[in-house]
Amino acid sequence: MSIKNYEISLEDLELEVIIGILEKERENKQKIKIDARFIYQKKEEFLDYRHLREFIKNAFNQKFLLLEDALEYFYREIPRNFPQIERFSLRICKLEIFEDCKVCMQISYP
Repeated sequence: MSIKNYEISLEDLELEVIIGILEKERENKQKIKIDARFIYQKKEEFLDYRHLREFIKNAFNQKFLLLEDALEYFYREIPRNFPQIERFSLRICKLEIFEDCKVCMQISYP
């Protein structure tokens, strides 16, 4: 049996969360959008995208200060919780900061 690399993408996952350092960002939820791409090998167990989605959503119960804090959390915790993932990239966009653009940050592992 040959082992193949597979890719799962979660696209346009919109959440309302507390994230940011400004006073209004600490008091009011704001919309963010997450796009993520995961490369994994299906060995004995498949990667359940339902669990992956819930993991990402639940992470924002922490009320991160900075986008960087959230990205560092995912960089550290996704490999711990989903060992079959070999590589991933995750992008978080704040949708309501400016009227004329989104603000986005991304991290890739490794």
